[in-house]
Amino acid sequence: MGLNASQPAPTTAIAHLLGHRRPIIYGAGSAGRHLLKLFDALGVEVAGCVDAHAERIGALGATPVHPPERLGRIANPQAHALIVAINAEHVFDAVSAQLAAQYPAFGTPLRARDVAASLAEARCQRRLDGGGALDLGDCMGCRPDIGACPAFRRGAERAGTPAPRPVGAGAGINDFAYFITNRCTLNCTHCVEALPHYEQHYNDSVDDVLAAVAKLVAASGFVHRLSITGGEILLHRDLPAILDGLLAMPGIGYIFPYTSGTVTPGPALLARLAHPRIALNVSDYGEHTPPRLRENFDAFIAALERGKVAHTVLTNKVWLDMGHFEDLHLDPAAMRASFAKCVFTNCMTVSRNVLYRCPHQLAGVQQGRLPAAADQCVDLNALSGDALTEALNRFARLDYIDACGHCKLSDSPREVPAALQSPRRRTIRLAVDRAAPRPTRGAP
Repeated sequence: MGLNASQPAPTTAIAHLLGHRRPIIYGAGSAGRHLLKLFDALGVEVAGCVDAHAERIGALGATPVHPPERLGRIANPQAHALIVAINAEHVFDAVSAQLAAQYPAFGTPLRARDVAASLAEARCQRRLDGGGALDLGDCMGCRPDIGACPAFRRGAERAGTPAPRPVGAGAGINDFAYFITNRCTLNCTHCVEALPHYEQHYNDSVDDVLAAVAKLVAASGFVHRLSITGGEILLHRDLPAILDGLLAMPGIGYIFPYTSGTVTPGPALLARLAHPRIALNVSDYGEHTPPRLRENFDAFIAALERGKVAHTVLTNKVWLDMGHFEDLHLDPAAMRASFAKCVFTNCMTVSRNVLYRCPHQLAGVQQGRLPAAADQCVDLNALSGDALTEALNRFARLDYIDACGHCKLSDSPREVPAALQSPRRRTIRLAVDRAAPRPTRGAP
């Protein structure tokens, strides 16, 4: 199945978005870097980048990075388009409002995600029209809801094996992650999966992973992106077998493994990661990676380059503090408002045969900090066939979950250093019991 709608040429899209204004990119993190790369590929000259950490960053290639106060010294702001490149919509709203108030002559700031999606989709559709393949590294930086991109869906359907049922006949979920292990080489204070607070480590078995994914594929019709997350996924010794099983499974497009790059892969794993349907994403935490693990990171990148493994390095400088499941006493309206703009609503995640709306909810339920409400997660052991499809569609229509009331993104989002390390409490042994916890009924 392909999507053949007429797409505007990139130059038309640029003229519509920017007119004759030169772009200034606010934010030199992963979103800003992606937009800068896209502009460079399209021949658009960027006036510069602005970032609160400009002194540390210096420049992105040949493009200088200035501190925010530089905006007040630009003589002709009307000739520039100020584009805010921040992935988290909670922070985007606050930053955009502040910029509009401080520098009104620039007009309303543009959202980098919207600009990138518009320009990139037109370019990618033209590439597919010509018989080319998508650059999956670009896809990673383009938008958080990548499964909603028509070009990405078209490329995934072309790359993957036929679905077990016609595309579009199943559930409306075509993009999810599988959390295969809670083991990690790092001990991050602000980890979204709250990994330092697990009482016991576990790995999901190869059979459990493949059986759960097969159920979701059968219920959905086609999964355009399947992400593999953890913990550190390279600590799962059966990762090559998991990848083999997923690549052979009908109805899956692209596979996106996520790693911190702190474990050196063996030859068998490198061979799997070089598959053209796999887009490896490597998080670079810079100075917060412990020195010994930093050596592993450098060796990991070198091994990928020697093995000609396509990969994207995601430079992570800041995270958002989600808290430790404190009850914020929010009403449903506040939780709905936060859920509507939360980037993690695009991170539906399976672990131990249960599908969760986000990794924060997953960690809270597994650690006993959040209620395991049956209508806010999907027990894959208990459902199959049309019953599972209906449950997935109800799940996808949720407009908030209880976890929103225990997440600081809903109340007071605060930036924190990415991957700031905490002392380890103790050694935690690997769990032997792999039985999946069952969600119990609770209030919505």
